[in-house]
Amino acid sequence: MRVLLLGSQLLFLTVLGYWLYLFPTQMLLYWGVGLRIATLMLVIASVLIATCLMIYFRTKTSRIWLRLFVNFGFGACYFASLSTSLIVLLNYMISIADVIKGGLLCVTTSLLISYAIFQGRTIRHKTVHFRSNKITCSKHIVFISDVHLGTQSVAYLGRLIKKIQDANPDCVLIGGDLIDGSHIGLDDLIQFKDLTMPVYFVTGNHDYYLKHSATILANLKEVGITWLDNEVVDMDGIRLIGVNDNQSLKEKEAVVSRYHNNDFYNVAIVHKPSLFDRLTNKPDLMLSGHTHNGQIFPFGWFVRLYFSKPYGLYQSGESYFYVSSGVGTWGNRMRLGSVNEIVHLNLSSI
Repeated sequence: MRVLLLGSQLLFLTVLGYWLYLFPTQMLLYWGVGLRIATLMLVIASVLIATCLMIYFRTKTSRIWLRLFVNFGFGACYFASLSTSLIVLLNYMISIADVIKGGLLCVTTSLLISYAIFQGRTIRHKTVHFRSNKITCSKHIVFISDVHLGTQSVAYLGRLIKKIQDANPDCVLIGGDLIDGSHIGLDDLIQFKDLTMPVYFVTGNHDYYLKHSATILANLKEVGITWLDNEVVDMDGIRLIGVNDNQSLKEKEAVVSRYHNNDFYNVAIVHKPSLFDRLTNKPDLMLSGHTHNGQIFPFGWFVRLYFSKPYGLYQSGESYFYVSSGVGTWGNRMRLGSVNEIVHLNLSSI
């Protein structure tokens, strides 16, 4: 059974590797100079690419060349493959000269990559207001998720920290996937000490993919971050409930239920947006991330197939649920059809 599973994964990655890395080059050479690449060469190259992808996804490797290779494939190569596929489909409807197809491929790929890089660098602010008679003291809370430091640079983190400090909230909540890469250490998070307000953090799935994740999590206090390890913090009538990611939905449900207190305005922070609908006794507000709102078109469609609430604000009775698109990117520094966002939560009394 294990061999069958590995075989199916290798087959899928072989097809994916061909489409991402080889298909655009194959077609550009054919359209440009009439050169055909031998099928055997394409198969061998696809299998080698698939092997690299499998090593990357199934291990905690920190090899820079492998990370760059994968990120290049899921970034620039993706847009080249998407452009190539669209041109091939268009050619079935309208006959296009090969030289024009080659030119279209270069132009559309360049435009898509340029726009996606711009979107991946841009950080937007979004404000959401919540009112409740449980809130006795108005609060301005900043919520961010999916920073993915490692994919994102330390310089990007510096820009993010400055934007948050300039907003001067009462506290900052981090909804998981803070770190993405075993080459990242605790020293890379030192800029969080520049924030003059409390910073609370819950884990996401990527925070456990690191070789040294346990060490970093245990020492977050050194860089000014408080890890809510299935714990709560009470703040002027507002209860922050932190839920770890590396546990079952049933265990997450138990954490929220255990700490829910009707005397407080309950805010639960859970990385994945899969818990809200399961809860009978919902918190006043739940915050999640994880989905990136698909990050790059058309993956948002697939996210919606898996998560019923993939992005934005949702309401169930008196309870609210906000799913952020994240403030960073995974795999590459590009976005298309989604945005990086800092979410400002303004909590006030009715």
